[in-house]
Amino acid sequence: MQRRSSTSQRRSSSFRWLWWLAGLIIVSGLMLVLLAPTLVTNYIRTYLRQDDFRQKAEEMTVAKLGGKARIAQINWNDDTASIADLSLETAGGWNVDAGGIRASLDFGAIRQGAWSIQNAGADDLTLRRVDRMPEQTSAAEPSAPKGSMDADSIPSFLRRYIPAETQISGFDIHQFVFEQGAWKIADTQLRLGGWKSGEISVSAKMSGGSLQTPIAAPEQKKPLKFELAHATLRLGDSQLQLSDAALRWKQGSEVTLRGGVKFETGEWQTFAHFKAVPLDEFLDPTWKQRLSGKIEGDLEMSGSHGSPPEWKTEVALKGGALTGLPVLDKLVTYTNTHRFKRLVLDICSATIRAQGDALVIEKIVVQSNGLLRIEGALAIRGREVSGDLMLGVTPETVRGIPGAERRVFVETNPAGPPGLQWARVHVAGTLDAPKEDLSSRLVGAVGMSLLFDTPQEVGLGAEKLLKPVVGDEAAKVPGKVIDGASGVIESGVKTGAGMINKVLPIFPGK
Repeated sequence: MQRRSSTSQRRSSSFRWLWWLAGLIIVSGLMLVLLAPTLVTNYIRTYLRQDDFRQKAEEMTVAKLGGKARIAQINWNDDTASIADLSLETAGGWNVDAGGIRASLDFGAIRQGAWSIQNAGADDLTLRRVDRMPEQTSAAEPSAPKGSMDADSIPSFLRRYIPAETQISGFDIHQFVFEQGAWKIADTQLRLGGWKSGEISVSAKMSGGSLQTPIAAPEQKKPLKFELAHATLRLGDSQLQLSDAALRWKQGSEVTLRGGVKFETGEWQTFAHFKAVPLDEFLDPTWKQRLSGKIEGDLEMSGSHGSPPEWKTEVALKGGALTGLPVLDKLVTYTNTHRFKRLVLDICSATIRAQGDALVIEKIVVQSNGLLRIEGALAIRGREVSGDLMLGVTPETVRGIPGAERRVFVETNPAGPPGLQWARVHVAGTLDAPKEDLSSRLVGAVGMSLLFDTPQEVGLGAEKLLKPVVGDEAAKVPGKVIDGASGVIESGVKTGAGMINKVLPIFPGK
């Protein structure tokens, strides 16, 4: 009996020990489960402060982008890291240089399975496209990162606690520079929006700074450069898309634009709307004295890396006025209408585009209410100008010019406004000294009227028209013809016939 009791006691003690051991294992397991995130966090804290992490970051960057990467020493202050400078050269031909980089890591979020980066930014960052030789663009085969944090350096039971998701609250750059070809954004503040794993693009906002373009406008010695008020865009891994931007230029002019650029090909496209742009900035000294006003309209530009841009614009002149043109001075003389002296342009619009080495101006509409309207097209090649226009005037304007109604202003223009009489005008010459055939045709019309119309239809306007062509004395002949003296009539007819012989060689007729 005693032996059975002793055996039973030994067995009870053995079971009791096993129960204690099982309980200890269970409690230890629970403690490990509960402490695992803390152990992982402590491991990460230690690992991130080692230079080995900086080297692995460089290797991972090269494996992702190709090219080269250099990251300066990482300094830690509590949970905030700072890097003096960083540089990247990607296989795709992009260079990145940054200074004063900083970011805070929320270690508490690691326990929720995420890398959470807060308050990230840089003092300055430059993103530049660089042309490289073919052998430079072929990056070496990237090697896999050695000993990264999810490799054998971490105990196996802790690996599943390493976060697989990354969250960045944003990234602020105090001084950002972007360069591709002749395009350059400089000294702007850039704010990148939040980003997390799986997203392929990030929103961005810019404010301040300047935008340099490759567009050299007429009479501008340097390419156009604007002040950058603000811009909203989205940056992806293959392209940059601009949804809204506001630029300022000289004399209070403004430009709003949208567009995009593809990084690999360098293709870009921009749509712009501009207003209150001073016209005199695009005119040579001669035309600055003749044409005034401010322009507004829309501009479409496109191009690709290493090729000249293509562009087309639709413009309208606001508050425009035309003065000092010889043809206007002649119209004042011919019609005795002083409104031609300074022609107020109630409507002035056109479409302008480049065609080879020429500038083509189409869909021209110039109108001074109650006086005239001009429609047509011009081409400018260097300083040479040529084109065909339709000139419409009110009947009162041409009534004082003998023969004009019946021999010059005889064209039809169904698309034009009613109540005008139309004539076709050819323009040639240079921008400094443009020539038109209207004046000679008006003189020719007077000569024809002198010979074939009744004296009452010729009128005193003939003398004003003929004087610039045949001189003071010959210009007085029409008046003598009207006098009706027999001897003078014969002389006048001969003089008129000789005058027409002078006019006809430059008179193209209908």
